Amino acid sequence: MAVMDFRDGGHVFSRGDKRRELSYQDEFDDGYGPDESQFAASPGGDGLSVRIARLTHYVGALVSVALMVGLMAWGWQLMMRDVSGVPVIKAVAGDARTTPDDPGGELTGHTGFAVNTVSGGAQEQAVQQVGIAPAATGLDDGDVAMGQLGATAREPASASEAPLDFGGEAVIAMQDSEAAAARAAAEAEALAEQQRQQALAEAALAEQQVAAAVSDAPAAEGAVTSVVTDETGAPAQAEAIREALTQAQQTAGAGKLAVSTRPVPRPRHTTVAAAPAAAPVQAAAATDAPARRPEAAMAASEAEAQRPVQAQVASGSQVVQIGAFDSNAIAESEWGRVSGKFGSLFSGKGQLIQQHQVNGRTFWRLRVAGFDSRADAQAFCAQLKAGGTDCIATAQ
Repeated sequence: MAVMDFRDGGHVFSRGDKRRELSYQDEFDDGYGPDESQFAASPGGDGLSVRIARLTHYVGALVSVALMVGLMAWGWQLMMRDVSGVPVIKAVAGDARTTPDDPGGELTGHTGFAVNTVSGGAQEQAVQQVGIAPAATGLDDGDVAMGQLGATAREPASASEAPLDFGGEAVIAMQDSEAAAARAAAEAEALAEQQRQQALAEAALAEQQVAAAVSDAPAAEGAVTSVVTDETGAPAQAEAIREALTQAQQTAGAGKLAVSTRPVPRPRHTTVAAAPAAAPVQAAAATDAPARRPEAAMAASEAEAQRPVQAQVASGSQVVQIGAFDSNAIAESEWGRVSGKFGSLFSGKGQLIQQHQVNGRTFWRLRVAGFDSRADAQAFCAQLKAGGTDCIATAQ
Protein backbone atom coordinates (compact mmCIF):
# COMPACT_ATOMS: atom_id res chain seq x y z
CA MET A 1 0.00 0.00 0.00
CA ALA A 2 1.45 3.37 -1.04
CA VAL A 3 1.24 6.31 1.42
CA MET A 4 1.55 9.97 0.34
CA ASP A 5 2.96 12.42 2.82
CA PHE A 6 2.51 16.18 2.24
CA ARG A 7 4.26 17.37 5.37
CA ASP A 8 7.61 18.01 3.69
CA GLY A 9 6.11 19.89 0.73
CA GLY A 10 6.94 17.11 -1.68
CA HIS A 11 5.54 13.80 -2.68
CA VAL A 12 6.97 11.04 -0.56
CA PHE A 13 5.92 7.52 -0.97
CA SER A 14 6.61 5.16 1.87
CA ARG A 15 5.84 1.66 2.50
CA GLY A 16 5.73 0.95 6.16
CA ASP A 17 8.40 2.91 8.04
CA LYS A 18 10.70 3.27 5.03
CA ARG A 19 10.80 6.69 3.35
CA ARG A 20 11.86 7.38 -0.16
CA GLU A 21 12.26 10.75 -1.72
CA LEU A 22 12.17 11.42 -5.44
CA SER A 23 14.53 13.95 -6.93
CA TYR A 24 12.11 15.23 -9.57
CA GLN A 25 9.28 16.19 -7.21
CA ASP A 26 10.73 19.61 -6.36
CA GLU A 27 10.47 20.90 -9.93
CA PHE A 28 6.99 19.38 -10.66
CA ASP A 29 4.08 21.86 -11.03
CA ASP A 30 0.82 20.73 -12.53
CA GLY A 31 -0.87 24.22 -12.38
CA TYR A 32 -3.55 23.20 -9.91
CA GLY A 33 -1.85 24.32 -6.75
CA PRO A 34 -2.68 27.47 -4.74
CA ASP A 35 -1.26 30.80 -5.81
CA GLU A 36 1.16 31.55 -3.01
CA SER A 37 1.93 35.01 -4.42
CA GLN A 38 -1.68 36.14 -3.76
CA PHE A 39 -1.39 35.21 -0.13
CA ALA A 40 1.94 36.88 0.08
CA ALA A 41 0.48 40.18 -1.28
CA SER A 42 -2.32 40.35 1.34
CA PRO A 43 -0.97 38.88 4.49
CA GLY A 44 -3.64 40.80 6.52
CA GLY A 45 -6.77 38.81 5.27
CA ASP A 46 -9.86 39.98 3.17
CA GLY A 47 -9.86 43.34 1.38
CA LEU A 48 -12.34 46.29 1.70
CA SER A 49 -14.26 45.44 -1.47
CA VAL A 50 -14.87 41.92 -0.26
CA ARG A 51 -16.18 43.19 3.03
CA ILE A 52 -18.54 45.67 1.34
CA ALA A 53 -19.87 42.94 -0.92
CA ARG A 54 -20.43 40.62 2.02
CA LEU A 55 -22.20 43.41 3.97
CA THR A 56 -24.45 44.15 0.97
CA HIS A 57 -25.49 40.51 0.83
CA TYR A 58 -26.36 40.55 4.51
CA VAL A 59 -28.41 43.74 4.22
CA GLY A 60 -30.33 42.39 1.20
CA ALA A 61 -31.15 39.22 3.09
CA LEU A 62 -32.44 41.21 6.06
CA VAL A 63 -34.59 43.43 3.81
CA SER A 64 -36.09 40.38 2.10
CA VAL A 65 -36.94 38.81 5.43
CA ALA A 66 -38.51 42.09 6.63
CA LEU A 67 -40.66 42.32 3.47
CA MET A 68 -41.90 38.79 3.89
CA VAL A 69 -42.77 39.42 7.53
CA GLY A 70 -44.58 42.67 6.58
CA LEU A 71 -46.62 40.94 3.86
CA MET A 72 -47.65 38.23 6.26
CA ALA A 73 -48.72 40.80 8.88
CA TRP A 74 -50.69 42.83 6.28
CA GLY A 75 -52.55 39.73 5.09
CA TRP A 76 -53.39 38.80 8.65
CA GLN A 77 -54.82 42.27 9.29
CA LEU A 78 -56.99 42.07 6.15
CA MET A 79 -58.46 38.78 7.27
CA MET A 80 -59.13 39.95 10.80
CA ARG A 81 -60.38 43.45 9.97
CA ASP A 82 -64.07 42.46 9.68
CA VAL A 83 -63.95 40.92 13.12
CA SER A 84 -61.88 43.44 15.03
CA GLY A 85 -62.95 46.66 13.23
CA VAL A 86 -66.66 46.77 14.19
CA PRO A 87 -67.50 50.35 15.34
CA VAL A 88 -69.21 50.76 18.67
CA ILE A 89 -71.79 53.58 18.86
CA LYS A 90 -72.51 54.94 22.26
CA ALA A 91 -75.79 56.64 23.06
CA VAL A 92 -75.56 60.39 23.60
CA ALA A 93 -76.67 61.47 27.03
CA GLY A 94 -79.22 64.26 27.25
CA ASP A 95 -81.86 65.68 24.87
CA ALA A 96 -81.19 65.46 21.16
CA ARG A 97 -83.15 68.66 20.42
CA THR A 98 -83.96 71.56 22.70
CA THR A 99 -86.25 74.53 22.24
CA PRO A 100 -84.40 77.84 22.13
CA ASP A 101 -85.28 80.49 24.67
CA ASP A 102 -85.87 83.11 21.97
CA PRO A 103 -86.83 81.35 18.71
CA GLY A 104 -87.75 84.59 16.91
CA GLY A 105 -89.99 84.75 13.83
CA GLU A 106 -93.67 85.69 13.63
CA LEU A 107 -96.82 83.87 14.66
CA THR A 108 -99.09 82.75 11.81
CA GLY A 109 -102.44 84.46 11.84
CA HIS A 110 -105.78 82.68 12.19
CA THR A 111 -104.31 79.51 13.75
CA GLY A 112 -105.33 77.63 16.85
CA PHE A 113 -109.02 78.45 16.42
CA ALA A 114 -111.88 76.01 16.86
CA VAL A 115 -112.86 76.38 13.20
CA ASN A 116 -109.63 74.69 12.16
CA THR A 117 -110.31 71.58 14.22
CA VAL A 118 -113.97 71.48 13.14
CA SER A 119 -113.11 71.63 9.42
CA GLY A 120 -110.44 68.98 9.88
CA GLY A 121 -112.90 66.59 11.52
CA ALA A 122 -111.08 66.40 14.86
CA GLN A 123 -112.80 65.88 18.18
CA GLU A 124 -114.41 69.01 19.51
CA GLN A 125 -113.17 70.46 22.80
CA ALA A 126 -114.35 73.17 25.11
CA VAL A 127 -113.74 76.62 23.61
CA GLN A 128 -112.23 79.12 26.04
CA GLN A 129 -112.63 82.19 23.86
CA VAL A 130 -114.91 82.87 20.89
CA GLY A 131 -113.96 85.54 18.38
CA ILE A 132 -115.31 86.74 15.05
CA ALA A 133 -113.00 86.46 12.08
CA PRO A 134 -112.02 89.77 10.48
CA ALA A 135 -114.01 90.90 7.48
CA ALA A 136 -112.66 90.32 4.00
CA THR A 137 -110.60 93.12 2.51
CA GLY A 138 -112.73 95.15 0.13
CA LEU A 139 -111.85 96.78 -3.19
CA ASP A 140 -111.23 100.46 -3.75
CA ASP A 141 -112.75 102.57 -6.52
CA GLY A 142 -109.57 102.20 -8.53
CA ASP A 143 -109.60 98.40 -8.38
CA VAL A 144 -111.33 97.78 -11.72
CA ALA A 145 -110.60 95.63 -14.73
CA MET A 146 -107.84 96.73 -17.09
CA GLY A 147 -110.32 97.14 -19.93
CA GLN A 148 -112.28 99.74 -17.96
CA LEU A 149 -109.26 101.96 -17.33
CA GLY A 150 -109.35 104.76 -19.90
CA ALA A 151 -106.29 106.46 -21.34
CA THR A 152 -105.47 109.90 -19.97
CA ALA A 153 -105.51 112.55 -22.69
CA ARG A 154 -102.64 115.02 -22.67
CA GLU A 155 -100.86 117.33 -25.03
CA PRO A 156 -97.73 115.86 -26.66
CA ALA A 157 -94.54 117.16 -25.06
CA SER A 158 -92.73 117.37 -28.39
CA ALA A 159 -93.55 117.27 -32.08
CA SER A 160 -92.12 113.78 -32.42
CA GLU A 161 -94.86 112.39 -30.14
CA ALA A 162 -97.70 113.80 -32.29
CA PRO A 163 -99.30 111.09 -34.45
CA LEU A 164 -98.85 111.42 -38.19
CA ASP A 165 -102.00 111.82 -40.30
CA PHE A 166 -101.97 109.79 -43.53
CA GLY A 167 -104.50 110.63 -46.18
CA GLY A 168 -104.51 107.15 -47.71
CA GLU A 169 -104.47 103.60 -46.40
CA ALA A 170 -101.81 102.53 -43.95
CA VAL A 171 -98.83 100.84 -45.55
CA ILE A 172 -97.59 97.77 -43.72
CA ALA A 173 -94.14 96.43 -44.52
CA MET A 174 -94.28 92.69 -45.19
CA GLN A 175 -91.88 90.08 -46.43
CA ASP A 176 -92.28 88.45 -49.83
CA SER A 177 -93.73 85.27 -48.34
CA GLU A 178 -96.24 87.25 -46.24
CA ALA A 179 -97.28 89.34 -49.24
CA ALA A 180 -97.79 86.21 -51.35
CA ALA A 181 -99.87 84.62 -48.58
CA ALA A 182 -102.01 87.77 -48.31
CA ARG A 183 -102.64 87.81 -52.08
CA ALA A 184 -103.57 84.12 -52.04
CA ALA A 185 -106.00 84.70 -49.16
CA ALA A 186 -107.62 87.62 -51.01
CA GLU A 187 -108.01 85.55 -54.19
CA ALA A 188 -109.50 82.64 -52.22
CA GLU A 189 -111.98 84.99 -50.52
CA ALA A 190 -113.01 86.49 -53.86
CA LEU A 191 -113.49 83.01 -55.37
CA ALA A 192 -115.59 81.91 -52.40
CA GLU A 193 -117.78 85.02 -52.72
CA GLN A 194 -118.24 84.34 -56.44
CA GLN A 195 -119.26 80.74 -55.77
CA ARG A 196 -121.70 81.88 -53.10
CA GLN A 197 -123.32 84.37 -55.48
CA GLN A 198 -123.56 81.69 -58.17
CA ALA A 199 -125.19 79.26 -55.72
CA LEU A 200 -127.73 81.92 -54.71
CA ALA A 201 -128.56 82.58 -58.37
CA GLU A 202 -129.06 78.87 -59.05
CA ALA A 203 -131.30 78.53 -56.01
CA ALA A 204 -133.42 81.50 -57.13
CA LEU A 205 -133.74 80.01 -60.63
CA ALA A 206 -134.83 76.67 -59.17
CA GLU A 207 -137.48 78.38 -57.05
CA GLN A 208 -138.79 80.18 -60.13
CA GLN A 209 -138.99 76.89 -62.03
CA VAL A 210 -140.88 75.19 -59.22
CA ALA A 211 -143.27 78.12 -58.90
CA ALA A 212 -143.95 77.99 -62.65
CA ALA A 213 -144.54 74.22 -62.50
CA VAL A 214 -147.38 74.57 -59.95
CA SER A 215 -150.84 75.12 -61.43
CA ASP A 216 -154.27 75.83 -59.96
CA ALA A 217 -155.92 73.06 -62.03
CA PRO A 218 -157.53 70.30 -59.94
CA ALA A 219 -155.58 67.08 -59.76
CA ALA A 220 -156.85 63.52 -59.98
CA GLU A 221 -158.44 62.20 -56.84
CA GLY A 222 -156.66 59.52 -54.85
CA ALA A 223 -153.55 59.08 -52.76
CA VAL A 224 -150.34 60.58 -54.10
CA THR A 225 -148.04 57.59 -54.59
CA SER A 226 -145.99 58.82 -57.53
CA VAL A 227 -142.82 60.82 -57.96
CA VAL A 228 -141.80 63.33 -60.60
CA THR A 229 -138.81 62.13 -62.62
CA ASP A 230 -136.95 63.22 -65.69
CA GLU A 231 -136.33 61.23 -68.86
CA THR A 232 -133.51 59.20 -67.28
CA GLY A 233 -135.68 58.14 -64.33
CA ALA A 234 -133.77 60.13 -61.70
CA PRO A 235 -135.75 62.35 -59.24
CA ALA A 236 -135.81 65.96 -60.44
CA GLN A 237 -135.54 68.41 -57.53
CA ALA A 238 -137.43 66.21 -55.09
CA GLU A 239 -137.31 68.57 -52.12
CA ALA A 240 -138.49 71.64 -54.07
CA ILE A 241 -141.30 69.70 -55.78
CA ARG A 242 -142.43 68.18 -52.46
CA GLU A 243 -142.74 71.62 -50.91
CA ALA A 244 -144.67 72.90 -53.94
CA LEU A 245 -147.06 69.92 -53.80
CA THR A 246 -147.67 70.52 -50.10
CA GLN A 247 -148.53 74.17 -50.70
CA ALA A 248 -150.84 73.28 -53.60
CA GLN A 249 -152.62 70.63 -51.49
CA GLN A 250 -153.25 73.14 -48.73
CA THR A 251 -154.68 75.58 -51.29
CA ALA A 252 -156.89 73.14 -53.29
CA GLY A 253 -158.19 71.20 -50.26
CA ALA A 254 -157.62 67.91 -48.49
CA GLY A 255 -156.88 64.95 -50.76
CA LYS A 256 -156.24 67.17 -53.86
CA LEU A 257 -152.88 68.01 -55.47
CA ALA A 258 -152.29 70.39 -58.34
CA VAL A 259 -149.54 69.56 -60.82
CA SER A 260 -148.94 71.32 -64.12
CA THR A 261 -149.32 69.12 -67.20
CA ARG A 262 -146.93 71.33 -69.16
CA PRO A 263 -143.24 70.55 -68.43
CA VAL A 264 -141.12 73.46 -67.23
CA PRO A 265 -138.43 74.46 -68.00
CA ARG A 266 -137.91 73.69 -71.68
CA PRO A 267 -136.49 71.54 -73.27
CA ARG A 268 -136.56 69.21 -70.16
CA HIS A 269 -139.67 67.03 -70.23
CA THR A 270 -141.00 65.90 -66.88
CA THR A 271 -143.42 63.01 -66.64
CA VAL A 272 -145.45 61.56 -63.84
CA ALA A 273 -144.41 57.95 -63.29
CA ALA A 274 -145.65 55.52 -60.69
CA ALA A 275 -143.07 54.26 -58.21
CA PRO A 276 -144.21 50.82 -57.02
CA ALA A 277 -140.90 50.19 -55.26
CA ALA A 278 -140.82 53.54 -53.49
CA ALA A 279 -144.37 53.25 -52.15
CA PRO A 280 -143.72 50.12 -50.03
CA VAL A 281 -140.52 51.69 -48.73
CA GLN A 282 -142.36 54.86 -47.73
CA ALA A 283 -145.15 52.82 -46.19
CA ALA A 284 -142.65 50.77 -44.20
CA ALA A 285 -140.92 53.93 -43.06
CA ALA A 286 -144.29 55.36 -42.05
CA THR A 287 -145.13 52.23 -40.05
CA ASP A 288 -141.67 52.11 -38.44
CA ALA A 289 -141.79 55.73 -37.37
CA PRO A 290 -144.54 55.24 -34.74
CA ALA A 291 -142.70 52.17 -33.46
CA ARG A 292 -139.45 54.09 -33.10
CA ARG A 293 -141.03 56.96 -31.24
CA PRO A 294 -141.87 54.86 -28.14
CA GLU A 295 -138.29 53.51 -28.15
CA ALA A 296 -136.87 57.04 -28.23
CA ALA A 297 -139.26 58.04 -25.47
CA MET A 298 -138.21 55.04 -23.39
CA ALA A 299 -134.51 55.86 -23.90
CA ALA A 300 -135.14 59.46 -22.86
CA SER A 301 -137.08 58.33 -19.79
CA GLU A 302 -134.28 55.92 -18.83
CA ALA A 303 -131.72 58.71 -19.17
CA GLU A 304 -133.84 60.93 -16.92
CA ALA A 305 -134.21 58.06 -14.43
CA GLN A 306 -130.44 57.44 -14.34
CA ARG A 307 -129.73 61.12 -13.70
CA PRO A 308 -129.29 61.67 -9.92
CA VAL A 309 -132.03 63.58 -8.20
CA GLN A 310 -131.08 66.62 -6.15
CA ALA A 311 -131.53 65.88 -2.45
CA GLN A 312 -133.62 68.17 -0.29
CA VAL A 313 -131.50 68.90 2.79
CA ALA A 314 -132.66 70.89 5.76
CA SER A 315 -130.51 73.59 7.28
CA GLY A 316 -128.03 72.20 9.82
CA SER A 317 -127.93 68.70 8.32
CA GLN A 318 -124.61 66.92 8.03
CA VAL A 319 -123.14 66.75 4.50
CA VAL A 320 -119.80 65.82 2.94
CA GLN A 321 -118.39 68.25 0.36
CA ILE A 322 -116.37 66.64 -2.44
CA GLY A 323 -115.31 69.83 -4.23
CA ALA A 324 -116.23 73.14 -5.90
CA PHE A 325 -116.34 73.38 -9.71
CA ASP A 326 -116.75 76.07 -12.36
CA SER A 327 -120.02 74.72 -13.83
CA ASN A 328 -122.96 72.50 -12.95
CA ALA A 329 -122.07 70.05 -15.74
CA ILE A 330 -118.57 69.51 -14.33
CA ALA A 331 -120.03 68.90 -10.88
CA GLU A 332 -122.47 66.31 -12.25
CA SER A 333 -119.71 64.52 -14.16
CA GLU A 334 -117.55 64.46 -11.02
CA TRP A 335 -120.49 62.95 -9.10
CA GLY A 336 -120.80 60.20 -11.71
CA ARG A 337 -117.08 59.48 -11.54
CA VAL A 338 -116.84 59.34 -7.75
CA SER A 339 -120.09 57.40 -7.24
CA GLY A 340 -119.07 54.91 -9.92
CA LYS A 341 -115.65 54.49 -8.32
CA PHE A 342 -116.90 53.73 -4.80
CA GLY A 343 -120.14 51.96 -5.81
CA SER A 344 -121.98 50.64 -2.75
CA LEU A 345 -120.59 53.39 -0.52
CA PHE A 346 -122.99 55.88 -2.17
CA SER A 347 -126.07 53.68 -1.71
CA GLY A 348 -128.72 55.64 0.17
CA LYS A 349 -126.88 58.95 -0.33
CA GLY A 350 -128.21 61.94 -2.24
CA GLN A 351 -126.59 64.43 -4.60
CA LEU A 352 -126.52 68.09 -3.58
CA ILE A 353 -125.18 70.77 -5.95
CA GLN A 354 -125.31 74.35 -4.64
CA GLN A 355 -124.43 77.51 -6.54
CA HIS A 356 -122.26 79.94 -4.59
CA GLN A 357 -120.66 83.27 -5.44
CA VAL A 358 -117.58 84.74 -3.76
CA ASN A 359 -115.75 87.92 -4.84
CA GLY A 360 -117.55 88.02 -8.18
CA ARG A 361 -116.78 84.39 -9.04
CA THR A 362 -119.55 81.80 -9.30
CA PHE A 363 -118.89 78.14 -8.60
CA TRP A 364 -120.91 75.04 -7.78
CA ARG A 365 -120.37 73.00 -4.61
CA LEU A 366 -120.78 69.23 -4.95
CA ARG A 367 -121.96 67.67 -1.70
CA VAL A 368 -123.23 64.29 -0.50
CA ALA A 369 -126.33 64.25 1.72
CA GLY A 370 -128.10 61.55 3.70
CA PHE A 371 -126.17 61.24 6.99
CA ASP A 372 -127.78 60.68 10.37
CA SER A 373 -125.01 62.18 12.49
CA ARG A 374 -121.71 63.98 12.26
CA ALA A 375 -119.82 60.78 13.09
CA ASP A 376 -121.48 59.07 10.13
CA ALA A 377 -120.41 61.91 7.81
CA GLN A 378 -116.84 61.83 9.14
CA ALA A 379 -116.63 58.04 8.66
CA PHE A 380 -117.90 58.43 5.07
CA CYS A 381 -115.31 61.16 4.39
CA ALA A 382 -112.55 58.97 5.87
CA GLN A 383 -113.43 56.17 3.44
CA LEU A 384 -113.32 58.62 0.52
CA LYS A 385 -109.89 59.88 1.60
CA ALA A 386 -108.64 56.31 1.86
CA GLY A 387 -109.71 55.82 -1.77
CA GLY A 388 -107.82 58.93 -2.97
CA THR A 389 -110.70 61.48 -3.04
CA ASP A 390 -110.44 64.66 -0.96
CA CYS A 391 -113.50 65.71 1.03
CA ILE A 392 -114.60 67.57 4.14
CA ALA A 393 -117.45 66.89 6.56
CA THR A 394 -119.49 70.00 7.31
CA ALA A 395 -123.01 71.19 8.12
CA GLN A 396 -125.55 72.47 5.62
